[in-house]
Amino acid sequence: MDKLLDIFKTIKDDFCSLTTYKLRGESLEIITPFSTLNNKFVSVFIKQIKDKYVISDAGWTDLNYYDINISEESNDIIERIFTYYQQSFGISTTSDKAGTLHYYKTCSNPRDIPANVFDLANFVVGAVNSLGIQYKDEKEEKERETFRTDANTFLKVNYKDNVKLRKSLDDFQNIKFNALITKNSDIFLVSYVTGSNPYYFANDLRKTIVNFEISEKSKYRSFIREKISIINDQADGYHPVKLNSMLDLLNEKVTKEPIKWSEKERILEIVR
Repeated sequence: MDKLLDIFKTIKDDFCSLTTYKLRGESLEIITPFSTLNNKFVSVFIKQIKDKYVISDAGWTDLNYYDINISEESNDIIERIFTYYQQSFGISTTSDKAGTLHYYKTCSNPRDIPANVFDLANFVVGAVNSLGIQYKDEKEEKERETFRTDANTFLKVNYKDNVKLRKSLDDFQNIKFNALITKNSDIFLVSYVTGSNPYYFANDLRKTIVNFEISEKSKYRSFIREKISIINDQADGYHPVKLNSMLDLLNEKVTKEPIKWSEKERILEIVR
């Protein structure tokens, strides 16, 4: 029995010794012993605001500071997983001026801080790990990642700091566009459509149509100058005859006729 208690003490001491901290302005960063599947230790940030303590992830999850290769086509699955973890650990959300999503908990009693740190760290581990799970088939993953990388590179080369990738309008944080381009006070929403077969291609079309429709309800709708869809006409799933009705519906939701990837220079004529 004594030996077992000694083992327990050793494990407990080792576990606690992994926890460290950094001072970051008015916030305290707690580097927890919790780690993601790619061996990144999770940090939780504590800040006192008036009579409350705010325990947050400082936006690191949304900004992908944990360096996860995100499967964007699985957004619907990932959103359900995030919602499950949020409800399980009582996590709230807010966004900053840059539109970055912050996950947090609050408490008034300092004695409740360790429990909230535990909850938030567990949430981040579960949520971040879910981002990297491959939910689709390998061919679809490769098709989507290649097109997304090519399209992202094209936009970054031409619009540099004016383009933000995988961003949402901050009043609809669960709806992410592949890119948001800003020019003065004008916003250009950009969505990619691709797929390794007609099924996946049609799913992408549906998601794009819904996202553009929801953007009409945003408080920023008067600043949205163009809603642009980029169609990967080189994808195996691109069959315009089979997808004709959905492509027509998409055409109703965008401000310019959908742009084929083979004619991507048209983007430069629209966003300028």
